Amino acid sequence: MSDTVFTDDQVTSACNLHLDNLRRLITWGAVKPIQAGGGRGRVRKWTARQGLRISVTAQFVEAGFSLQMAHTLTYCLPLDDFLYVYEPDFIRSHLKERRDLGARRLKAMLSPVGKNYWPTKDYLGTEVIIVDRRYVYADVTGDRGTLFVIIDGDRQRVYPWLRPSRYYEGMGIANRFGLKTDPDIKNISRHSLLIDDEFLNDADDSDYDRFARCIPEGVDTSIVSVDSLVCRNLCLINLAVGLTEFIRKLLGLPVSYHPFEESQR
Repeated sequence: MSDTVFTDDQVTSACNLHLDNLRRLITWGAVKPIQAGGGRGRVRKWTARQGLRISVTAQFVEAGFSLQMAHTLTYCLPLDDFLYVYEPDFIRSHLKERRDLGARRLKAMLSPVGKNYWPTKDYLGTEVIIVDRRYVYADVTGDRGTLFVIIDGDRQRVYPWLRPSRYYEGMGIANRFGLKTDPDIKNISRHSLLIDDEFLNDADDSDYDRFARCIPEGVDTSIVSVDSLVCRNLCLINLAVGLTEFIRKLLGLPVSYHPFEESQR
């Protein structure tokens, strides 16, 4: 879908990921550029879609996870549909005539003089909530935090609720606009993921039954408010803000930081 491509430096600078880490991801087969580098000055190139995935990985790295764990977590959240709304080519081609609040924000995100491009606190996909560095909740498919991932720190393995090899509708963008529904995971190496085969193969039991066996007694499968949580450690990642910042930096646009209240006036 994307016609615009970007260099290593553009992608890593926009998401604050060290270039060496991008090279490690390439070595693992965790990312595959649209154009390989090397020979006769050939420069490695990435689509905006690939950059968005790398940006999510970078946000997990900033939260303190190892690079491979951060990469794995990006594929345990159902982001295939969600990421469409941040692709510049999608916004330009499909949202050009739309005037609803969400479309206006996304179009402002691409404008050199755009204002109010920061998401509101009610925007879908705002929060990833990580409880005790083990339970990962997100609101990327609904209006509350859903438990999508359990991290086994001792084994350095991840137990996902939804099977990463499948496409999940999420926000319904692909079906609404007739876009491709091939999961991004098809373009990477399975061995780059810290996920056991039972969570990737086509076993007879349902995804949730397999996942439910890993949930300790008393752990909630959804979070209405973090205020009610009792935990030792709590980490919040605002994906919507992180992706908005990434796209503006990727396009070489200025990023104006200001208190949230000001953006709502």
